[in-house]
Amino acid sequence: MLDSTLDELKFLYVSTPNPALRSVDVEKDSTRIQDLFERAEEDGLVTFRAKYWDASSVAHPVPAFQPASESTTYAHRFSA
Repeated sequence: MLDSTLDELKFLYVSTPNPALRSVDVEKDSTRIQDLFERAEEDGLVTFRAKYWDASSVAHPVPAFQPASESTTYAHRFSA
């Protein structure tokens, strides 16, 4: 999903439905994917069930890659 305020991509990991998970109510037809992203970012892990699924699934946010600032490596210490 594209976060228009930050202008960056957001990703969720969504598991396949699994009968071993706690059974939850089916998501409402009016639930937007943005709502699932917000719940996952807030709670860290969301158990949900989509319409037509017999079992629940879980979703969690995939952290955005933040490149490290340039740092000196050990190899630079030994150069002349």
